[in-house]
Amino acid sequence: MDVRELVPGVLLPGFAGPSLPDWVRDELRRGLGGVCLFAGNVDPADPDGTARLAAGIRAVRPETLIAADEEGGVVTRLEGRDGSTLPSPAQLGLISPDVAERVGAVLGERVRRAGIDLVLAPSADVNDNPANPVIGARSFGADPDEVAARVVATVRGIRSRRGVAPCVKHWPGHGDTDVDSHRGVPTVPAATAARHAAPFAAAIREGVPAIMTAHIVVPEWGAEPVTVNPDAIALLRADGFDGVVVTDAVDMAAIAGSYGIGGGAARALAAGVDLVCLGNPELSGVDAAAQYAEVVGAVVAAVDDGRLSPERLREAHGRVARLAAATAGERAGTGTPTSDAASAVAVDPAAIAEALAAASDPHALEALRRIGRVVDARAGATQAAATRAVPVVETLRALADGRPEADAGITAVVADRPSPAQREMLDQARAAGECVVVNVGALPGGFDAAVVQLGADSQFSAAIVRAWAGEGR
Repeated sequence: MDVRELVPGVLLPGFAGPSLPDWVRDELRRGLGGVCLFAGNVDPADPDGTARLAAGIRAVRPETLIAADEEGGVVTRLEGRDGSTLPSPAQLGLISPDVAERVGAVLGERVRRAGIDLVLAPSADVNDNPANPVIGARSFGADPDEVAARVVATVRGIRSRRGVAPCVKHWPGHGDTDVDSHRGVPTVPAATAARHAAPFAAAIREGVPAIMTAHIVVPEWGAEPVTVNPDAIALLRADGFDGVVVTDAVDMAAIAGSYGIGGGAARALAAGVDLVCLGNPELSGVDAAAQYAEVVGAVVAAVDDGRLSPERLREAHGRVARLAAATAGERAGTGTPTSDAASAVAVDPAAIAEALAAASDPHALEALRRIGRVVDARAGATQAAATRAVPVVETLRALADGRPEADAGITAVVADRPSPAQREMLDQARAAGECVVVNVGALPGGFDAAVVQLGADSQFSAAIVRAWAGEGR
């Protein structure tokens, strides 16, 4: 096989809509390594549609990785319209790690039934920066050892559903940044990377089959983001990881802004990455087929001019192929998932609700019965942007509905981090009268106010709010 023919096998593109486009079908026949599904590929009105889509992909190429970001909490694709019914990592960080393992099993079962075999989760980031604009409630917390315990538990839970592979992210840790790599280039010192290493090291010891890189610069490792930095990827390999290294989406500004999508993909592969995630074409508004063709052209050009060696491309292709074959083999041995399999795992929200109540201000909890006005202080720039669902906001507004403006009662300010913009909106609400913060970000959040701690804007959190309001807290 000509080495250029290996290029599709190391790419993970997305596409628009709930049906398989002709260009993806053609690339599957040429050996496409995988596809990444996003919320736009899921039809909420057709519960079995995603599984049919996955089956259609595998009918063309059986050993194709089908990936999706399905973290629970604020990042979900399968429940992207309405928000996740699973607890967030921030919520799981409040209780025993064995619950994280159970949630991982539920998550693994859900994606398996949807035909997905590469789960881009869990987040192993240690969120010890309250101002972090992109991780927040996606992290299990600020203590590296506690995060490590829950990362391992979640990996075990996901892997308990045969044919499903977890991919921990975002190595070497995106938790102490104040720049979103979708919009710029975050920088963290090597000392921070060392402080955040425990969850990734624990996942490697657990045998996690895939790790996703962060588009962050560690100056002591070089001037380039980790994703395209060969010295950085060599450090990951030196830590004992021999699985598939996956990029975060190369359409993000931290990569595309400096190298272009195609250039970034070629540099990542040359640096030691195995599978390049191109990103969400619907979110960026690009032509997915044209974007894919640009990337293929750039990678082939890098092979032709010597920037990407044939040996490196073969190595990457081999790792992706082995993971795809392993998941396909496990999937073939499990048969078709049944409703009994789906009901074999479940999540009891009571313990999480109790922990959230204990972490909240009693006055703020009691105030839920008297909410008359709701302000979403996130103003669109939110860590929940992956779903665009705001079920907590909608629930609070339903609680306030019908109260006359003159007797509006207490204002609920929904926030996910103490950024200057969100603090300003909180100050404005305070100036207008009594208010409480409903924190849907990382816990405890860092707000100087009476706070209801929720740890995610999700259906799961909204159900807890309704229960608390109904109990008259």
